[in-house]
Amino acid sequence: KLQQLSATFGCAVGQLPFTYLGLPLGLTKPKIEDFLPLVSRCARRLVSTSLFLSQAGKLQMTNSVFSSLPTFFMSIFQLHSTVREQVDKYRKHCLWRGSDENNRINTKAAWPMVTKAKEEGGLGVLDLKTQNEALLLKIFHKFLNRADIPWVKLIWEKHYNNDRLPSHVKKGSFWWRDMLKLLDKIKGMASVLVADGASCLFGDDCWQGPPLKLAFPELYSFAKKSSISLKRVAAVNDVSSLFSLPLSVEAYGQFQQVQVILQDLQHFDGIDTWTYILGNSNFTSKKAYGQLSGSSCAHPIFKWLWKSSCQHNHKVFFWLLLQDRLSTRNILRRK
Repeated sequence: KLQQLSATFGCAVGQLPFTYLGLPLGLTKPKIEDFLPLVSRCARRLVSTSLFLSQAGKLQMTNSVFSSLPTFFMSIFQLHSTVREQVDKYRKHCLWRGSDENNRINTKAAWPMVTKAKEEGGLGVLDLKTQNEALLLKIFHKFLNRADIPWVKLIWEKHYNNDRLPSHVKKGSFWWRDMLKLLDKIKGMASVLVADGASCLFGDDCWQGPPLKLAFPELYSFAKKSSISLKRVAAVNDVSSLFSLPLSVEAYGQFQQVQVILQDLQHFDGIDTWTYILGNSNFTSKKAYGQLSGSSCAHPIFKWLWKSSCQHNHKVFFWLLLQDRLSTRNILRRK
């Protein structure tokens, strides 16, 4: 029958795993060797790096080329730590040591300092682990907003019908289980504009301010079910049936407040809309990266430096000077 179908559609018979658009596709999680094409591409780029580039040129090459090469892979898969470390090794070589992989010259700055934002005292080189998570959160954004995409419909119908919602229970393919590891991170920066309440957890999600389980902890210690959708709660005639009775005095006071919140809740036709604390309601991986990276205090001179109109090579030189990373006589004596 397989050969008959192949002849009918005029296509060859293949088998899993295989490569599609450069990505390894299969029923199991890709192994480290499946990412060798990415590592080899970085190695070839490093060999072609010019020895005559200035420090500013090497920084530009690191940001625009080596940090961009794994982006396509990271937007689909969670990279193995071994693969990520190897790509970082090539990025460090490009920035500090040039094209020679055997060069063992000491780096001028620690990598955590280099990956800080420029206005926070770093060089603005992307942290691959954080960038990987920010790119994958874009996928989660489409899922939570129930975008009109086949894979979104498939996952909702397969795993989350009957008002069930994603939780810390890992189910589904290896790819979706990896995605569920980011559940807390996307919900930590999101709130819900309620429509039907089908994608929103009653106690765990921010749909009327802080999560109700944090606002009313005493009441939620009596909850029969920790994860229940807002849609199911709204459909219950007696909300008290969701809790183990009798309630304590404090829990009963909180229960009355929850009843008022539910009475004021307005439902609309359509689907819930998830918005983000990223400056506006639209999700972008760039803003998510900034949120995941956090922020740190730095001297205002760094912000002034990178916004100045002097040549880029001078900016990098003065950054090294401000961070006490130039190979001056005193630093050479320390070594």
